[in-house]
Amino acid sequence: MSTPALPTLLELAAHRLLSNEPSAPPVLQEFTVDLFPPVLTAAFAMGHKEALKALVQAWPFPFLRLGSLIVQWPNQDSLQAVLDGLEDSPVHKACPRRSLLRVLDLTLAFEQFPFWLPSTVKAEMPENMAKPRAVEGVKEELRGAQEPVELHVDLFLRGPFKLDAFLCGLLAKVEQSCGSLRLCCRKLHIEEMPFDSLVGILKTLDLDSIQELEVFDWFRALSEHSLFVTQLGRIRNLRSLKLAYYHWAFPPEGEQSSIHFLSHLSQLHHLQKLHLSYSYLSGNLHQVLSCLQTPLHTLEIRSCTLLDTDVTFLSQSLHATCLKKLDLSGNNLSYMVPGPLAALLQAVARTLQHLDLNHCWLKDTHLQAILPTLCCCVHLRSLGLSDNPFSRASLLGLLERTASLMELKQVLYPIPVECCAYLHGLSWGPVDKGKLSEVQVELQALLQAMQRADMQWRPPPPSPLP
Repeated sequence: MSTPALPTLLELAAHRLLSNEPSAPPVLQEFTVDLFPPVLTAAFAMGHKEALKALVQAWPFPFLRLGSLIVQWPNQDSLQAVLDGLEDSPVHKACPRRSLLRVLDLTLAFEQFPFWLPSTVKAEMPENMAKPRAVEGVKEELRGAQEPVELHVDLFLRGPFKLDAFLCGLLAKVEQSCGSLRLCCRKLHIEEMPFDSLVGILKTLDLDSIQELEVFDWFRALSEHSLFVTQLGRIRNLRSLKLAYYHWAFPPEGEQSSIHFLSHLSQLHHLQKLHLSYSYLSGNLHQVLSCLQTPLHTLEIRSCTLLDTDVTFLSQSLHATCLKKLDLSGNNLSYMVPGPLAALLQAVARTLQHLDLNHCWLKDTHLQAILPTLCCCVHLRSLGLSDNPFSRASLLGLLERTASLMELKQVLYPIPVECCAYLHGLSWGPVDKGKLSEVQVELQALLQAMQRADMQWRPPPPSPLP
């Protein structure tokens, strides 16, 4: 049996200090910088609210990222105490100094860096701030008292819903701060929630901070749609946009509308990833993509009933030669082979790293037609072909031909037609597990023979039981 690790002197000092919480705030004035992180960790773990308030109000670093602490100790009272510590006036007059905090990060997407430093420590953190020294010696001008403190959050808004107490308190605190607090949201997911509540939250957010936006369309009235699109047009730094079940209403060619979504889409100069799914785009993909002035790196158009004209436009667009990820799953591409689909694969061959053509109604003849072009994608790392009715022989042929793609490591292959029936391009009915196992053994043997044991070939996961 292994012996538990002994606590460090800093940890012992932190617990001793917090055991008499009323005495903690005055002592902070004498702290050196290296004492603050372990004491705050202990206070967060033990839920010492008054100590947390005082620690935040005397915090000697510009950054405080609480993601790792929230995961270990998910306590809303502790989080609320941290927020309460953002008040301008110190809680205790015995510790009158002000905090240097500029960014309070409440997101859970934390990295393995000290929680009081940004992830790019050397680039963003003044060198002298990382060294232990007396708090009294920190220059007050570093605080930038006129600048608001940024609160970083990720929001998943889904309804019918009721805001939890912490989020309600957070929004209220930002609204009442008169600009001293700025609510920044890097990831925003919106789905099925009261429209009035959404508009209110968007008005509280610093929309320039949003980099990833996911919208599952639920608008019940044209007026709601127009108001939301107007808000969307203010999000200028968006890197990733996901629209699912979006009801596109394309204006006649050449017609401009200030409230139309496409006019705002053209203003997203930083957009790199676009995901469209379960929407009717037939013959109109050019209206969407031609609005974007900078090339995309990721394009996912799933189950959008694409036509051959859409795929042809994509192959000739400015995006084709820059794409690293392309997902056309759920679209019937069978009648686009070898023409538009092969032309598209040829256009993306130099940059493409991830390709998904799952459930595209492709058969053996289609696979044989696009294989030469597919093998030109020399930087391909992953390939998805599940739910296409391929035979066992075609799968073995696919492996033989793609084994030369040395960067290809992940292949999701369909269940062969010898192992199950297909209906409307989807595997249907029971799977003959014995035959499927035989195919898997053959694929593994061929991988060994081709000296590509580093490639992982796997079938789709089994469908959940009803």
